[in-house]
Amino acid sequence: MIDESALTMTAAGMRLAPAGVEWDAVKVGRHLGVRAIEQIAEVGAVAVDPFRREPVLYFLVPKGSAAQWDVPETAALGTDAYVVLPPAHRDAPPGPYWLVPEQHGLTPAVVLRQALESVR
Repeated sequence: MIDESALTMTAAGMRLAPAGVEWDAVKVGRHLGVRAIEQIAEVGAVAVDPFRREPVLYFLVPKGSAAQWDVPETAALGTDAYVVLPPAHRDAPPGPYWLVPEQHGLTPAVVLRQALESVR
């Protein structure tokens, strides 16, 4: 799902991936994001960035979704944005990790929007 040729590896083994190429990302605070996941039957890949005052989740959504995204308390990342992704095998801290592994694919933007709006 993630084109390895488009990635830049960091010194810590993380991958700097461009959004808007194969997928967009929606950045959500951990508390809101976890509550939204509980509303989604089949959630796609979700990465966790624990290095913020409030950790954030990055939901991977279909390319182009960021252009129409307007959900409060979230930020859409599309073209000209990058996301730090953990190695494929990392599923726990320390550092960024996958809450839902990348092989789960993408979460449809409309499904994520509905889940977020239902828990806000």
